[in-house]
Amino acid sequence: MIGKNLITGLVLLITAGCESYQVTLNERELYSPPALFTDYQIMDAGLRACIDQTISDQSIVRAEQLTTLVCTFAGIKTLAGLSRFTQLETINLANNKLSDIKPLMFFGQLQRLDLTNNPHLSCTDIKSLADLLPTEPITSLSCPD
Repeated sequence: MIGKNLITGLVLLITAGCESYQVTLNERELYSPPALFTDYQIMDAGLRACIDQTISDQSIVRAEQLTTLVCTFAGIKTLAGLSRFTQLETINLANNKLSDIKPLMFFGQLQRLDLTNNPHLSCTDIKSLADLLPTEPITSLSCPD
């Protein structure tokens, strides 16, 4: 009885530290980690690379789990496809090449947005976003009131 409990305890101890790995015993799967989220299409290579890395770093398995996205200095030109991640609360897109930020207007959970050093942005779009967000978007543009 003690031997069986010891073995069970060892198996539990070993599997607790292996949440990222598949665990098998005698070719029988004991545990398999959930697959990372892949059901999205992003056309912009810089944005896609940033999202891929963020999903990997944060072990995202569902789109709704992605709440923070930091994609600075990524050469991003378009945000097409970002709308798949509906629960984004914080987005940092500083130092990119964005000109159209209208897709950001449909993120109901968005609390904080950094658009610093995206020189091709429209003041009209920034003002529209400012009306929707609880805090002013951070930007380096000087837009007249």
